[in-house]
Amino acid sequence: MNKKGMVALVLAAVFAASLFGVPETPAQEKIRWKLQAPFPAGMIIFYGAKEFPKKVEEMSGGRLEIKPFPGGAVVPALKEFDAVNKGTLDAHFSATHYHTSLVGLAGDLFNLYPGGPSPIEFAVWVYEAGGLQLWQEMYDRRNYNVVALGPMGYSSAEMFGWFKKPIQTLDDFKGMKFRTAGIWGEILSGLGAAVVQIPGGEIFESMKRGVLDAFEYSTPGIDYSAGFHQLGAYMVGPGIHAPMSGFELLVNKNSWEKLSPELKAIVRNAAEATSIRMLCYIDYQDVVAMDKLKEYGTKLHRLPEAVQKEVVKKANELYDRKAKEDPFFAKVLAHQRDFLKKYRAYKNFTQPNPDLMTAW
Repeated sequence: MNKKGMVALVLAAVFAASLFGVPETPAQEKIRWKLQAPFPAGMIIFYGAKEFPKKVEEMSGGRLEIKPFPGGAVVPALKEFDAVNKGTLDAHFSATHYHTSLVGLAGDLFNLYPGGPSPIEFAVWVYEAGGLQLWQEMYDRRNYNVVALGPMGYSSAEMFGWFKKPIQTLDDFKGMKFRTAGIWGEILSGLGAAVVQIPGGEIFESMKRGVLDAFEYSTPGIDYSAGFHQLGAYMVGPGIHAPMSGFELLVNKNSWEKLSPELKAIVRNAAEATSIRMLCYIDYQDVVAMDKLKEYGTKLHRLPEAVQKEVVKKANELYDRKAKEDPFFAKVLAHQRDFLKKYRAYKNFTQPNPDLMTAW
């Protein structure tokens, strides 16, 4: 074919393409997930469930859309773990101590427990010292169809609780109808309390009706957003039973495996980014809430130091007993204790006393 013929053929091909078009690369199908938290949407604690989907959508360019639901919207509150395992939900934003009956007592060690880690201590243990691998092992050993992506939010120490009368000794818990969960509930049961586990959205009315005598829920900002100060109860601190709260991102394994490597990385990065933003957000809300609580006239009571020491002592006695009964709990406890001992020794040597740093 001569040069003129070649040019004519090319022009003909271009003309044909303009008439009939060329096959387009099919657009990547949008993936949609359902995520539920056991908390009411109006509570500050729901922040992580709202912030995480926004970050994922931004990072993925809309390829992964996650719709957050409050407790009870898709499945009953506190039933999120079962729903993720079965695939009814793609993910949950919850706390491991809510499902210790299904995963074992080690679930408490990945959230809050008396004498446990602070948010930063917990994050370092999870991401750098091997805690995340143990987190996944907790589910794999019972053949759950889930992927543990670690914490997706933190709060600092909680309030010790809200009480109809101030706590002066551990004997004050005898006969008390107390709302809590996990290992702290087991400790209180040993002190004679009648422990009740109910969703956060039911606490207010349960206190008003006398179903509860006392409860613990979360930090000052979160408790204030729930209106607990309107109950007229004593707000007791510090949260020796819960030096921090860590909220997990748990994903159904089938849903996870359908994601591309890029989307998996986006989900992990979005969860980690949400964690630090939630800690900052809630800490600031706590500062603001403390002023509001004082202005409202909330009765504040500080737990005597002797009681705080007794709480940690009782807790460690229980942990040591449980470690003899549950090899996996013993494994995680020993791993975490070893890390905390070294980490706290380093921090005690290098970190200035905060009281000295604010002597202005």
